[in-house]
Amino acid sequence: MFNHLSNAVFRLYQTENSKYKSSLFDLIDGDRETKQTKGLAYLFSLSPEFLIEFLFRNEMQEIIKKILRKNEFFQFLSCDFLKVDAEMISEGEEKIRRDITLNFYHKSKKVLVLIIEAKNIKLDINYNLEAQLQRYVDPKYFPYDEHVPKIAIALTKYKQSFKTEAFVSFTWVEMIKVLHQTLQLNLDSTKSLVLTDYYKFITGVDKGMHYYEKEILSVPAGKTFEEITKYHIHACPDTPSYNYRDPLFITFRQKGGGVMNKLYKIEDILILAPENLSVLKDISESDLLYKNRLLAYVEERKKGHGFKKNDTYRFYILSQNDHITLSHNPRPEKNNAGGWYYTLSEMLSGRQVVFTDSR
Repeated sequence: MFNHLSNAVFRLYQTENSKYKSSLFDLIDGDRETKQTKGLAYLFSLSPEFLIEFLFRNEMQEIIKKILRKNEFFQFLSCDFLKVDAEMISEGEEKIRRDITLNFYHKSKKVLVLIIEAKNIKLDINYNLEAQLQRYVDPKYFPYDEHVPKIAIALTKYKQSFKTEAFVSFTWVEMIKVLHQTLQLNLDSTKSLVLTDYYKFITGVDKGMHYYEKEILSVPAGKTFEEITKYHIHACPDTPSYNYRDPLFITFRQKGGGVMNKLYKIEDILILAPENLSVLKDISESDLLYKNRLLAYVEERKKGHGFKKNDTYRFYILSQNDHITLSHNPRPEKNNAGGWYYTLSEMLSGRQVVFTDSR
């Protein structure tokens, strides 16, 4: 009986409407930020693969090594139990709430506590979160963690700056990348389905939570594609015809159909005249971390495609590490000239032909 019943659809009706297919995350109660937090906490408990991808990103691993002594770090690596608490309430009269608490145990001993404060993925934080994180590690509120090493993580749209060594800034873009990398692994069907649902949920593929609007700029790479991929820098004239919005990601359409194979995170945007030797000298004497590759890019491009004399250019400084590979090689329906915007959800949909954001 039901031997041939291979598909079923679950629909959750909210008010008088429903999506064609609802997911586990539609069942989570609360507002959008609460759904993000509870869903993320569930993923940490469900998938060790996702947890490992998160913990062993370079910056996270370095912080953990700094906070833990050598023997504590080995105990952490040998953890045999993880307890995940979502929206844990403090003790005492004044109540505060930790969004996510990851408790790592080795032979019944708690060896590390990771606290995650997950802000709305759409919210641009314009205040310092340090005081808030400080309360999460204060034994006045959470006395049972008093003698346990603790790291507090702010999960926000953009990077934050902290003075405290045990406080870490992690962006939603980085978390999306962790999800993307985890989904490339050989997961069992249940984990793959749930992680995919959250991935769609957080990037807005199902339109339930659409946080990124026109966040990807796609431009034709033309003759400078080799320089772009070599130096992780792109430049275009700073003129009205190139009046692009400042994007979160940029991608480059290649010749012969406009295939796009990578989303690059933008670290900085500079406007300067590359033919002005005084400007270049000023850059060479600056403390910009990317000054050497910027100057090398300018020099190599002058020998090749070149710049228009006396014109100012907009230089997009791309991250050398923070990017998303588009293994499905999406392309536009027609490779038109100029810059076009895409939503993150459209570009990550897995379709080979993707459509521009018309909103």
